[in-house]
Amino acid sequence: MIAVEEDTRPVYTAKTTPAVLASYAEAIERARALGPTLGERATGTERLRRLPDENVADLLASGLYGLMVPKRWGGSELGAETMIDVTIELGSHCSSTGWVHMLWTAHMWLLALFPERAQAELWANPNTLASSVVSTVGDVVPVPGGYTWTGRGFFSSGVDHCNWLTAAVPVKREDGQPERRWLLIPREDFTIVDDWHVVGLKGTGSKTIELNDVFIPDYRTVAWREIEEGESPGKAIHANPMYGAISSANFTAAMAAPAVGAARGFLRTYFERLKSKSSNVDDGLTVNFARWAAAAAEVDSVHALTLQNANRYSRIPARQVSSEERAKCGRDQAFTAQTCRKVANYLYEEGGGTGLYEKSDMQRFWRDANGAAAHHGLTWDWHAVLYARTMLGLPVATPGSANTLVRS
Repeated sequence: MIAVEEDTRPVYTAKTTPAVLASYAEAIERARALGPTLGERATGTERLRRLPDENVADLLASGLYGLMVPKRWGGSELGAETMIDVTIELGSHCSSTGWVHMLWTAHMWLLALFPERAQAELWANPNTLASSVVSTVGDVVPVPGGYTWTGRGFFSSGVDHCNWLTAAVPVKREDGQPERRWLLIPREDFTIVDDWHVVGLKGTGSKTIELNDVFIPDYRTVAWREIEEGESPGKAIHANPMYGAISSANFTAAMAAPAVGAARGFLRTYFERLKSKSSNVDDGLTVNFARWAAAAAEVDSVHALTLQNANRYSRIPARQVSSEERAKCGRDQAFTAQTCRKVANYLYEEGGGTGLYEKSDMQRFWRDANGAAAHHGLTWDWHAVLYARTMLGLPVATPGSANTLVRS
């Protein structure tokens, strides 16, 4: 066991129970009220290379991270559409906070699918937070009563503040059949490697984690395939249909939202610059006006696309959603993120020299939009090919079967 040096993080020191939000409108109102404060802290957040304790305490107290937490465990169960729009609102002021909020919130949907015993342990602390890793190395080996893992996981956003980690890993079976499972691991069982030195999303603290012969009991695991088929242990516990729906409309539904938030922050900053330079006469800014209008329309369009998929698929049984529809969700998430990246680049090239200053919000949102779209799960070429192969009925790689080829 690896001892935690101190427990002064908000996940342990918060004295109040997180608010339970009654509606989408209340959640958005709270996010809008918090956003400017996050923006004021953004420079300090980048210097820390993780979220400030104050940001975490605000997210916990507000209930904004509990949008996907089951009501049984003190959450609001408001669903994917609310998670998406809250993430965008927060991210339009501080992209790093928007990114970490997105992941922490989405993890709560995933963890609601674990066996009941694991859920009871997790939410014994009402302020619990969980980071994740999906890119890992090292063998996960079945042993009596569970699994052992010696290895590393990468890009664990927000891990410094969390008391749990969830990891998607390939399991090494004796019969040679591949299986992918989600594991739930307490903070005491792994080490954080402080290696997050980056140019975008600097404040997310997306660090590497290391494990040495860690034992994970079987009840703290769930099969990837059970989740994708909507037949996880958690489905029998929670009545809300979102816990039996597809992961791409719940768990990863908001994956592109931080890029949208960064693009909206960029648009707002660029607009303020236009206001300071424009007048009632022809002032040579026609090109800038046109670019800003086109960029705003593109961001509105992909935002609507993201919400459309969440609305369509986040509550219907997973078995009723075709492989073509699932591939479309992934395609649209990647398209949304890459569109926001292009919008930021399109406007930044007309931003002038003032956008180069480190004190400029324009360069921060530009870096963050590119950083958010760089996530492997939002890579356009990969999702575009997957979508095309699925529509053509060709074999595709599926993570749930450890990248084996299956027919759609």
